[in-house]
Amino acid sequence: MLVGVAQSASPLFARTVIRIQGRNLTLARGTAAFDIRFTHDGSERRFVVIRPEPALENAPILLMLHGNGGTAENQGNITNAADLVAAQGVWVVLPDALNGTWNGDPANPTGIDDVGFIADAIAILTDNFRADASRIYASGLSMGAFMAERFACERSDLIAATALVAGTITGGLSRACSPANPRPIMFMSGAADPIVPYNGGRIGVQSAPYAFDFWLSLLNCSASASVVTNLPDVANDATTVSLTQNSGCGSGGEVRLYTVNDGGHAWPGGWQYLPVPIIGRTSADIDATEEIWAFVSRYTNS
Repeated sequence: MLVGVAQSASPLFARTVIRIQGRNLTLARGTAAFDIRFTHDGSERRFVVIRPEPALENAPILLMLHGNGGTAENQGNITNAADLVAAQGVWVVLPDALNGTWNGDPANPTGIDDVGFIADAIAILTDNFRADASRIYASGLSMGAFMAERFACERSDLIAATALVAGTITGGLSRACSPANPRPIMFMSGAADPIVPYNGGRIGVQSAPYAFDFWLSLLNCSASASVVTNLPDVANDATTVSLTQNSGCGSGGEVRLYTVNDGGHAWPGGWQYLPVPIIGRTSADIDATEEIWAFVSRYTNS
């Protein structure tokens, strides 16, 4: 295992751009970052850590998995992850996929053991950095969302809650998913997403309402307990957000679906990382990073 030298943000500026393995990462005041490399299943794997400066032990961990073709640093920038670290004291951990692609669909395997890689990363953090094993959370964007969901299906023993942005569930994963202890989960989907369509239609990918109902069943939730709320329209960006929420679950958990009306394949509150004609609009009515933390941090797996 190779641990990179931690680079700290300047105390003089609100933002500091550092470089890790030749890639830019934006830090907020009061944070630091480094990467860790290790061999898993015959391949060198890596993840980036953004932590408070100074570091505190027994910290919670929020995993953030990047989308197809992305990188750990890119995911940290799109989501403004360092702001969350500075505000909440959580460690954000950004794993890198091999060749930018996650093995998230059991029906279309790539042969890469990404579930094992993420489990090993968690073990490194809890064993060597004394992270709080009861407060490990998984999240992801697009393909990273599907990978986070697969991890929630197969290693529910290691995480306390999961959040997906611009991801639903594949048919292959829905057939294979049988977590020993289903954990709370939330979805955030753009109703005008051209890449992962809200109402399904892409081969092998189910709709957002289907994913919501699937997890209601896994968590033994009463469908009649679902409540729909229209969230405040605070930005003049042609999008609005509604929240479908169900906490009437026999497991004691919760399932949420944030529907971003007229929203695209994006991280709400984050960067418009590609032009609107390609991915659709990025809503500014909510901050996905803050919403995810407010949701997952309510839960532990102890």
